[in-house]
Amino acid sequence: MAVGGRGTLVHSVFGFILGALFATLLGGKPTQLESKIQPVYPTTHLEDELFLGVQSGEIPPKRRPGYVYKSNSYQELYDKTWTQGGYPSQSCWGCRFAVDVIEKMKFHTLLDAGTGNGALVRLMREHGKNAWGIELSRAVLEKECPDMLAKGYVEPGILTNLPYEDNSFDVVFSADVLEHIHPEEADTVIKELIRVSRRNIFMSISLKGHTKETGANDAEAHRHTMLRPRTWWDGKFIEHGAVPNKEMLWAMQERDTSFSREQLRDCRWEGKQDEGGLYEVCIVDNKWLVGRREQENLRRERCITTANNELEPWFFTYRKLR
Repeated sequence: MAVGGRGTLVHSVFGFILGALFATLLGGKPTQLESKIQPVYPTTHLEDELFLGVQSGEIPPKRRPGYVYKSNSYQELYDKTWTQGGYPSQSCWGCRFAVDVIEKMKFHTLLDAGTGNGALVRLMREHGKNAWGIELSRAVLEKECPDMLAKGYVEPGILTNLPYEDNSFDVVFSADVLEHIHPEEADTVIKELIRVSRRNIFMSISLKGHTKETGANDAEAHRHTMLRPRTWWDGKFIEHGAVPNKEMLWAMQERDTSFSREQLRDCRWEGKQDEGGLYEVCIVDNKWLVGRREQENLRRERCITTANNELEPWFFTYRKLR
């Protein structure tokens, strides 16, 4: 074909496409394809501030109409775990990375979902945040943070039945809690966390089954009842209206590709074949601090998921879609 003929053909095709585009835009009734197009939601940190509440003061979260306190079948287990030596007194898993979250995410109101002894809520309040907490174990609240319990900063309750109105918190925070729920609760817990968040959800979720082998009984030794891979958790949050916050995950999640197969030990396959599939978790020699820095709780080993070389703690962070 001659050069001139090719140019004419290109112009004709371009004109046809442009004409079709204008006809679609100016037409009255949407096509079947158009009716299936979903609206585009803000999904970057540049739009996060559009969803934030008042950024000062100490206004308590509003209560959901008709809320009635409920407990569940495993409260007694965690009452004993917190008060009879299962967890160290004043331990705070989320305190190790709480300040990083403060520096990297703008928010004022925060819910600590599964606050334990309330140490994370206390820390956030020390940093000027309007922080609140809910915890399954009433016993640990009464024992380790009675002052905050009396002020209403923390309260007993369960994640399947949160007492707050929709869109109550700039960020919902949770540190190594969701691996303790039961599988039949997962959808309800995820929906509740998303419901009360205005925008952000930041969590660590343990993916390991390497819990206390020397527990006093089998229930104590195997408290991680909800082990699923990252892809499963991401899919569930997407299903219920929240998408992964990839920038925050990139900023927080530690990976290490330097370990050879010979350096991995006590490798285990976790998960469930028909719910996200199985995934491998191994132990590596890698020193890290747990809890608040001043506690100097140095551990000499940690776990790694071999498929993506992610080291614990495993972070999960999402943005709620409206």
